Amino acid sequence: MRELQPGQNQPIGGGRVVVGVSGEPREDFEARTQIGAVLLGAGGQARDLSDLVSAEQPHSPDNSVTFTGYPPEFRIELDAVPAAITRIAIVLAVKPGMPPGVTFSVFTAIRSWLTDAADQPLLLFPLPPASRGETAMIMAELYRHQGQWKFRAVGQGFAAGLPALAAHFGLRVPQPVPEKPPIIGPESRRGSGQSTGPAAFSGTGFCVHPEGYVLTNHHVIEGAREILARSPRQRCRLEPVFADPTNDLALLRADTSWPGVAAFRSGRQAQLGEAVIVVGYPLGGLLGSGPQVTTGNVSSLIGPGDDTRSLQFTAPIQSGNSGGPVLDSDGAVVGVVSSKLNAVRVHEMTGDIPQNVNFAIKAALACSFLDAVGVDCQSRAARPARSTAEIAAEARDFVVKIECQG
Repeated sequence: MRELQPGQNQPIGGGRVVVGVSGEPREDFEARTQIGAVLLGAGGQARDLSDLVSAEQPHSPDNSVTFTGYPPEFRIELDAVPAAITRIAIVLAVKPGMPPGVTFSVFTAIRSWLTDAADQPLLLFPLPPASRGETAMIMAELYRHQGQWKFRAVGQGFAAGLPALAAHFGLRVPQPVPEKPPIIGPESRRGSGQSTGPAAFSGTGFCVHPEGYVLTNHHVIEGAREILARSPRQRCRLEPVFADPTNDLALLRADTSWPGVAAFRSGRQAQLGEAVIVVGYPLGGLLGSGPQVTTGNVSSLIGPGDDTRSLQFTAPIQSGNSGGPVLDSDGAVVGVVSSKLNAVRVHEMTGDIPQNVNFAIKAALACSFLDAVGVDCQSRAARPARSTAEIAAEARDFVVKIECQG
């Protein structure tokens, strides 16, 4: 049996093969993960969800690929795969609904293998040991090359999770709405979004591309039939492009260009104790029609429940700040405001009143989300600090109030 490293491939001929994925501890791995085989055309895209073979849908439309059960593996009749299918990707993901912090790093080993029709081991791909924070991955792929099938070890991870992996293949996989800890955010799924009427609610977003793409939280727009963007300088309609409920991100597109575009910080991410600035539209405009600016510091590099996707900061926020940018001292994005500690609930539980315990999705995850849906975000290296007034004036051109009608 040959052991492969990431990127290596091996001819496998034709006939029947079996491909599987396993991990350690075995029981935890099978309880917390799911695998799939995605049939792909020449452009690397699936036709629709019928091309995704899994425990829920155990056969491909042509029956050339079959999920055979646990340990999780697929029986593939290579000679029966339609000519239009040029690749079969073997994918792995953390099951939706797992607690925050469950990533591939919780497993001591992850591997993929291939055997022949007689169950003789041919190839093994042990994922290199590393601290892997992803929740979705392309483990391996079978592909045609000059009329011959080959197996390639891949190991390409997606920090933005299953929705990003699906988008990579042109699919949209329905995701259940994850429950948040009861002490985080207000009582409803809107998080820090602000209700402005029986069927109206608002939040904040920011432009991430010159063609009018706007990033915000999924919970800000969840259930909206109509979405508008408003700033002191203009007003326009927004259309949903892609949503990731698991990581609480959503991408929208304006029907016009926006005067400014936010830049993400490249290289070193937010540091403990670093000064940050939050720009947004809290309380549905109750405090005025313009953006509101608050300042604070990064107080923790992990979120509630040891969630490594989030950071904690002290800049005050209110309902309506959700989806707005957390900026560094140069005005580059280091996070996306997502929630705050529910002070009333904590007081009921502990007798203490917490102050300015707020959470943001890390910029790296937001960038991975944008990359997965094909939007190139602007970025720049850390630069010397500027005044808060200068940063706020610049942010007025790319931070918008998002108004939703349910």
